[in-house]
This record gives sequence, structure tokens and C-alpha cells, in this order.
Amino acid sequence: MSVTDRHHAAAQAPVVSSPDAELDILRAELDAIDRDLLDTVRARLEVCERVADLKRRHGVAVFQPGRMEVVHRRAQDYARTHGLSGEFVRALYTLLIDEACRVEDEIVSGDPGAEAN
Repeated sequence: MSVTDRHHAAAQAPVVSSPDAELDILRAELDAIDRDLLDTVRARLEVCERVADLKRRHGVAVFQPGRMEVVHRRAQDYARTHGLSGEFVRALYTLLIDEACRVEDEIVSGDPGAEAN
């Protein structure tokens, strides 16, 4: 179920009488979104591991500034279109890209513990 679908389902849910009960429902919704978010971040890093393996096998440099700019620009466009803070999205993607570079560096350098992360 997408975030939008979850939002619409929550909007159609019956009204709960107490604020605590409503908070519990909303927190459960946030917990589910957090699980999805972390699963997506994990999946992203797994793809980064495969990218790093390809770069290692073919001698391609880990640092690809053009690609980083494309990812940042796409995230900024998404933020603008969806009413999110551009600063927040840029900071989020800086973290994601930094972690991807760390993972790629470890794999390309031959660090045996890198793929276990």
C-alpha cells in the first residue's frame, strides 16, 4: 500500500473518541511507514553494493560527481513538486549518497566486511 493509499484509508477510518486512541492509530501508521522507509533504504544500499561490484570488476571510479548531481536535482524537483523542504531533501540525499559512497569504497577497495553490512 502506498503512502497515498494509506493516507486515504486513514482519512476514511472511523473517528476514534479519545486523543490517546487516535495517537496510537497514527503512531502505528508512522511505524509502518518507517518500516517501509528502512526497507527501501536497505534495498537502495543493496543496489549500491552491486554497482560497487561492477565498478570494482571494471575499474570504474567510485566517485561520479555527474551522477550525484542528477540524483540531487531529481530529489530537489520532487521536493518542489510535493511541497517538501528542499533543504531537508538535500540533507537526506547527502546522507544517502555519503553512505552509498562509503559502501562502494569498501567494496571497491576489497574490504571483506563491506558486503556484510
